[in-house]
Amino acid sequence: MMKKVERFAKVALARFVARFLRVEKIDASEFSRIAVERLLVIRQHNQMGDMLLAVPAFRGLRRRFPGARITLVGSPINSLVMENNPYVDEVLTYAKHRSRRDPLELARFVGELRRRRFDAAIVLNTVSFSVTSMLLAAASGARLRIGSTSAPFGHDLTSRFYHLELPLPSVDELARMHESQHNLYPLAAIGVRESDLGSLLVPSEADRDAARRFIAAAFGAEAPFVVCHPGAGKKQNIWPPERFAELVRQLYERRGLAAAVVRGPMDRETMDAFLAASARPPAVISCPSVGFLGALMERAALVLCNDTGIMHIAGAVGARCVALFGPTDPARWKPVNESVVAVRGVNGEVVSVTVAEALEAALRLLG
Repeated sequence: MMKKVERFAKVALARFVARFLRVEKIDASEFSRIAVERLLVIRQHNQMGDMLLAVPAFRGLRRRFPGARITLVGSPINSLVMENNPYVDEVLTYAKHRSRRDPLELARFVGELRRRRFDAAIVLNTVSFSVTSMLLAAASGARLRIGSTSAPFGHDLTSRFYHLELPLPSVDELARMHESQHNLYPLAAIGVRESDLGSLLVPSEADRDAARRFIAAAFGAEAPFVVCHPGAGKKQNIWPPERFAELVRQLYERRGLAAAVVRGPMDRETMDAFLAASARPPAVISCPSVGFLGALMERAALVLCNDTGIMHIAGAVGARCVALFGPTDPARWKPVNESVVAVRGVNGEVVSVTVAEALEAALRLLG
C-alpha cells in the first residue's frame, strides 16, 4: 500500500515539475551532430543482475562517445558491480532511503550532478519505468535529456521531460530478445551499436589479495574448490538446499573439490538446511562484498547457484558456473557467457531438476 502511495506522489510531483520545463524536441539526426563531452547515464534498477546485463549497453555507449566522460548513477545495490568498469569513468550512488530521511542529502547529491555540467543525460529504463530517474535527469541540469519512452508503462511523462524519447521493443520482439539486447534496443536510435553481449565485472587488486588469503587459509593456496550459493531472493528460484549439499558431496568425492558456501542476508533458513545436510563442513562466507566474491569466483574451479545475482557475477568474471533455473527463461536472462550453463526444471519448476542433471552439467564444465 505504501509503495502505491509513494508512486502516486512521485507521478503527481513529476506532472507538477513538467509545467515549468521547457522541452524543445529534437530527433536522432540532430542529436548526432551535437558534441557530447560529459555524459550522464542513470540506471537505478535495484538488482545486480540487471546492471550486469546492461554492461553491453555501456560498452556501446563508450564506442559511440569515445572521448566523453561517462558518469553512471545507480542504486546502492547495483552500482557496486560497476566499480572499475572500463566503460564508465565515474560511478555515483543515489540512496533514496537517505534522501527521504534527510532532504539535505538530496540537495547535496543534485548539487554534485549540476557541478559536472553534463551535455546530455540518458535514462536507461527497460523492464520498468523509474519516475525518480527521470526527475534526477531533470535536476542534473543536463542540456539534453534522453530516455526510453514511458508509454508502455501507462504514462505520457517522458514526452514532457525528454528532448528525445527512445523506443522500446514490442511484446513480440521482446519475447525473442536477450535482456542485454533489450538494454541496447532504445540506444540504437542514437547510433549505439554493440555485438558483444558479454557482461564484465572487474574486482580490485585489494579484492583479489583478500580472495587469495581466504583461499590459502581455507583450502591451501593451490587446492581446487567450488563456490556454492544455495539461496535466492525469490522463493520460486530456490533449488532444494539438500540437493546442493549432495551435489557438493559428489563433486568432492569425484574431483576432490572442497566447498566455500555463500550466505546472503536473507538465506538463514536455506543455509541452515544446507549445512544440516552437508557431509563435510564447508567454509562459510557471510554477506561478502561484490568485489571479493568476484575475485573468489575467478579462482574457483566451479560456481553452483540458483537463478540470482550470484550467477551474473560468475558470468561477469568468466567463472565456470552451473545455474539452476525455474520459472525464468534462461534464453532471456542467463548471462551469454558460455562459461555459464543453465539447467532448467520441467514446466518452470526448479524442484524438478535432479542432482544427477546438475552433476552432469558440472562435470561437463569441469572437463
